[in-house]
Amino acid sequence: MTEKSRQETIAAQRQTELLCEALERAKNNGGILLNQSGKLEPSLYPKGTDVSAFNAIMLALHSDLSGYKTNQYVLFSEAKKRGESVQTGQKGVPFLWYSWNEYSSKADPEKKISREDYKELSDEQKSQWKPVRQREVRTLFNIDQTTLPLVDKESYEKAVRNYGTAEDRGITEKDDKNFRMRVNQFLQAVSQNLVPIRKDGTGIAHYDTSKDVIHLPAQKHFATYADYIQEAVRKIATATGHPLRMSRSGVEMEKGNSPSENMIQREKLVTELTSAVTLNRMGLPARIAPENIQHIDAWQKALRENPTLLDALEADVNNSISMIARAESGEKIVKSPTLEPVDTQSDTISAKVVMLRDDNNQWALYIKPENEKGFAVHPDKEDINRFFVTTKQGDDLVTERVRQDLAQKYYNITNSFPDRKIDLFNSNVAPEDQAMIQKVNIYKTKGEDSKILCLPTIEGLESVKPRVVSSAQWQRMWIAEDKNEYKQRLAATLFADVIKQQKEKQMAEAKKQEEEKRKNSPEQKAKEEREEKAKEELTKAETKVVAGIVLSPILRQYNDIKSKHPDALLLFRSGDFYQTYKDDARKASNILGITLTKSSKEQDETGKPLEMAGFPYHALDTYLPKLIRAGERVAICDQLELNKRLAEQESVKPKVEQKQEEERHGYHR
Repeated sequence: MTEKSRQETIAAQRQTELLCEALERAKNNGGILLNQSGKLEPSLYPKGTDVSAFNAIMLALHSDLSGYKTNQYVLFSEAKKRGESVQTGQKGVPFLWYSWNEYSSKADPEKKISREDYKELSDEQKSQWKPVRQREVRTLFNIDQTTLPLVDKESYEKAVRNYGTAEDRGITEKDDKNFRMRVNQFLQAVSQNLVPIRKDGTGIAHYDTSKDVIHLPAQKHFATYADYIQEAVRKIATATGHPLRMSRSGVEMEKGNSPSENMIQREKLVTELTSAVTLNRMGLPARIAPENIQHIDAWQKALRENPTLLDALEADVNNSISMIARAESGEKIVKSPTLEPVDTQSDTISAKVVMLRDDNNQWALYIKPENEKGFAVHPDKEDINRFFVTTKQGDDLVTERVRQDLAQKYYNITNSFPDRKIDLFNSNVAPEDQAMIQKVNIYKTKGEDSKILCLPTIEGLESVKPRVVSSAQWQRMWIAEDKNEYKQRLAATLFADVIKQQKEKQMAEAKKQEEEKRKNSPEQKAKEEREEKAKEELTKAETKVVAGIVLSPILRQYNDIKSKHPDALLLFRSGDFYQTYKDDARKASNILGITLTKSSKEQDETGKPLEMAGFPYHALDTYLPKLIRAGERVAICDQLELNKRLAEQESVKPKVEQKQEEERHGYHR
């Protein structure tokens, strides 16, 4: 990503953040989107230079959300020149700056000349060139973010009086009267030059798209004068998107046209933003229509998920405001089906036009303008019917004219709505999967049952059986600008399962080879030899330790009895206690909750301290039932006196208790 692209991405994220935050506040603020305090429109300080409509929205939102007193903004460098530097830690707002310093050839768009060279051309030569719009991202700061209030308090207070809130400006009754006169003149100019505005007795404002007329009730039907003005501007903004003006697809047109829900929602957002800019220029608050508040969540979702939406909104809002301003100034707006967007120079195009199916079996219109890259869209249902009806009529002149009309229409639409374009030639194929296709042969078989087949050469495979290519895929191949790349991508799509299996096989083989390589490496062999030697030394050491251990007489007697009853927990009488040892000790500790200890004097067979757990002999009646209920078989050994033990050891008869049902458990001594 270039530095310019990175800056534009960051700017778009910041603009999205500002707009989404303002929309969220509007949901809980009576629908007010911006300028609740009635500040005058954003401009560049100190000259009050106007800014574009879209920039005005972002500056006004930034000012409102931060609580600044005016919509006056400056560049960091300009403020510094005047000794009014930006305060530390301040976050600015992105500002889109456009320049027209280059011109490109209409015959060869790659050929460009400078603005100075263009001026030297004759009028005839100039007609062969068109301006190239270049966009830069600047960062602006509100004057409240600078040191102006501190270093030049008088100038700051003057700016607040001239551009601040309605209260700061001190609006008088005379000012209000003059303002209402200007509004009436504005509506009259729009009615004469853009779209007719007629009085309506129903009390409901509406725009008749079929007749291209705005019906506006009297002011008394609205809660406030601002509501009256804003509703009028909403309808005017909608009228700018009429198919014979800017052809925004979200505008409800003649009967039979069915724009998508997304396009309708977008058109409503364009309308709200356009009216917000217009009211801000009048110094009035801008409020979202009550019926449109329900769309806020969808607008926020679309703004966050669609990176091209901001550009489309910028074009639509700027174009609408420009058209309204031209009408207000007295220019007659002539309806035209190919009206070009403001700030671009779009000539009538000559294009190759093809209608074909996409992967979802939807009709798609592929348009390849001369000397430009081709693109595809999903056309409206009426345009699909129009395309095929004229084709069936067999009149080549009529057919070609219709195709060029459609090309012009969707060329203009996609300039304002780039995301209307679809990709007919791409697919969700990973680059590494596509790279496994080494060669592709796509051909038609002969005979009555003719088929179109794809036979690729796949890395690592000697051969595969060919697979069928659909007629739509075959048709796309012939209009693709890079046929070889399309064929490679198509083969990767058709043979995705084969490629997946081959990749898994290659990965398994590579893993096996890596493992073999690792096993046979000198380092691994040396490591294994060291480990084996260490094991041998450890075994020898353990053997020596075990061989040198002398078990106590008690432990020898315990082991002898335990060997005869290996599946029983052995309670071994030692003095006044019944003791358990080793595994039995751990088990008895867990079941009875008695302490597990380690002898400091005696060792087990491994040379480790002997583990023990015991309880007083007189508590046997308490602990024995617990062991039985826990499902244990119990053996009890009463140890004889030491001076008789060895002589009478054979006469000791341990008592073994077997597990009984809980209601029948017992023991014998």
